[in-house]
Amino acid sequence: SLYLIRHGYSLHNELFQKMGTNAFRIPEVIDSPLTTLGQTQALDLGKRWTEKDNIELVLVSPLTRALETAVNVFDSHTPIICQEFLREYPIGEDTCNQRSDTNLLIKNFPTVNFSDIHLKKDTLWSEKRETIEELEKRIQQMVDYLRNRPESKIAIVGHSSYLGQFKD
Repeated sequence: SLYLIRHGYSLHNELFQKMGTNAFRIPEVIDSPLTTLGQTQALDLGKRWTEKDNIELVLVSPLTRALETAVNVFDSHTPIICQEFLREYPIGEDTCNQRSDTNLLIKNFPTVNFSDIHLKKDTLWSEKRETIEELEKRIQQMVDYLRNRPESKIAIVGHSSYLGQFKD
């Protein structure tokens, strides 16, 4: 079984209500964190979702809002592995999709396995917008990764555009 979980309400989502799409492209939202509402949403899901105890593996995007969601939903006994290919679409243009340095992420999320993230700094993000073809390659990387996993119940904590493209 594969469970797809979108991260909780985050800072750029909140600012979107006031600023429109400009909220996705300002320096203040680089690697946008969850808001208090988003933290509550994740904690509530962790309390209410009884099936989560059967999850054998959690895969998570390296963006802070997804990491916060994963850690708040799942107990520390569930392995959580961070994967670069799970990042939101697009990598580029939208600063909210630019990730933090992995040294900071490792410090802030000590229960998450970052061993597959080989770039400390985010060199994937640029001011040029990622193409759909590039996104499809990342989705294929995820599919290939999943096919090689021994677990049968996996949760993915990620982002709406990425997960929407995958399921469609």
